[in-house]
Amino acid sequence: MKTLWIGMAVSLASPLALAQTTIYKHVDESGRVTYTNKPMKGAIVLELEPLSTLPILGAAGAQPEKAAPKPTAKPAVAVVTPKPLPTIVASIDRETQKGRDDVRRRILQDELTQEEKSLEKARQALLEERRNPTLIAAVRVAQQATDPTPAQQAEMRANIDRASGRIRGLQATVAEHEKNIEALKKELGAIKP
Repeated sequence: MKTLWIGMAVSLASPLALAQTTIYKHVDESGRVTYTNKPMKGAIVLELEPLSTLPILGAAGAQPEKAAPKPTAKPAVAVVTPKPLPTIVASIDRETQKGRDDVRRRILQDELTQEEKSLEKARQALLEERRNPTLIAAVRVAQQATDPTPAQQAEMRANIDRASGRIRGLQATVAEHEKNIEALKKELGAIKP
C-alpha cells in the first residue's frame, strides 16, 4: 500500500519525466503484442507524440486561470411552467398495454391449444405402444420360457428393450407436454384481464 502511495506521488510530481519514457513494442511468435518501457529482444521503439501536461495549481510559476468577467446586466429569461400532461396520454398507454396483453393472451392460448393437441397425440401413441402385440408377445414368451437358450434370452431381451425404449420415449414426451401446458397456464393466469 505504501508503494502505491509513493508511486502515485512520484507520478503526480513529475509528469514530464513520465511523458518522456521510451515505449517498446514487441510481437511474439503467436502474434501477441506487448508494450513495455523496458527494452526487449526483437522489440521496436515507438515514436510517440509528446504528451501535453497541465501545470499543477499552486506549483511555483503556475498561474491559475483568470475567471471570466461577470456580466453586469442579467439576460431576460422566460420562465415556462410545464403543464400537466392530459389524462388522454394515460388512457392511450392503458389501451396500448391492454392491446399488447390481448395479443399475448391470444398467442399463449394458441400455444396452449397446440400443446394440448400434441399431448393427446402422445398419450394415444403411448397407449397404442403399451398394447403393441410385439411387446405383449415378447413378454409372454419370456414368462412362458422354462429353460431358454442364451440366444433365445438375448432375442427376448432385445424385443422387450426395443418396445420398452419406445415406451420410455413416449412417456418423456407426454411429461414434456404436460410441463409445457402447466407453464402456459401459469403465464395466462399472470396476464391482467
